Amino acid sequence: MASRIATTISGVALTMQFAAPMISATQLGMFDDNALLLARRKRRSVSRFDRYDVVSSLASGGMGGVYLAVDGKTGDRVALKVLDPKFATNEEVVERLLAEHELASRTDHPGVVEIRRAAWTPDGAPYLVMEYLEGETLGQISDRGVIDLPSILAICAQAAAALAALHAVGVIHCDVKHDNLFVLDERIRGWPRVKVIDFGVSRSVDEAPRADPSVAGTPWCIAPEQWRGTPCTASDVYALGCLLYELTTGHPPFDGSLPELIAAHLERRPSRPSWMRRMPIGLERVIQRSLVKDPAHRPAMRDIAHELAELADQFA
Repeated sequence: MASRIATTISGVALTMQFAAPMISATQLGMFDDNALLLARRKRRSVSRFDRYDVVSSLASGGMGGVYLAVDGKTGDRVALKVLDPKFATNEEVVERLLAEHELASRTDHPGVVEIRRAAWTPDGAPYLVMEYLEGETLGQISDRGVIDLPSILAICAQAAAALAALHAVGVIHCDVKHDNLFVLDERIRGWPRVKVIDFGVSRSVDEAPRADPSVAGTPWCIAPEQWRGTPCTASDVYALGCLLYELTTGHPPFDGSLPELIAAHLERRPSRPSWMRRMPIGLERVIQRSLVKDPAHRPAMRDIAHELAELADQFA
């Protein structure tokens, strides 16, 4: 079950919503985001939703589960993200799940996970039909050790390009981090192919301000304006900057307790990443510009994608 924390830091009243341990914060306690389509062994079909034969359970959380299934019409393997029927009458939860389909479907960029349709089970629970991905999250890769700089550049350049495509159609991801970048087994020009996943807390740029804005995301990479309840496309730029900082140095730009983290994101400048790891000056500039406090002064995501791709090409 997700927890809510109310506090005031640096004069900013905040209502934060995070998930309990072992449940994805980005999904507000609904599903385990690390389990997106990782099972690869064939198993006996155990159930059927419409034309989809369920092969196995991939993950379960407080409000639903993710299942590997086969499309009886096309023969394709897919992933079904199913809400527990007991939450089917909760309008907010249902709307949040269905919004994932609407937001992700605004673009057909190859770097964005394909959510093919939203449907309902016979007992009235909504579910999403997603493409089946083989590989692992960037979080799982980084947990095994330091990632080489060329791979970091190639992975983040692809992620930036996909996020730029989302921004172009008015979508803010709101939770750019290791576990929401899926690195496929497939490779392009020698580099691993990447997809942006998990739209559990994403929102539209034209979404009306909320009367009681809550902060949903991952604390170590939340932008100052997002802490204030007003995320924008530049918030994803900031989060990608935090991710690049952590991948290259081994440390997030800020650390500490939750109140200390919030205050740091709102007020402090991080140390130069090159003090902790040698890197091209162009990369350090991308990171530093992405972490500027004023969102209006951060570069556009498409520009970051271009700069990171150029840096990655230097190692090709």
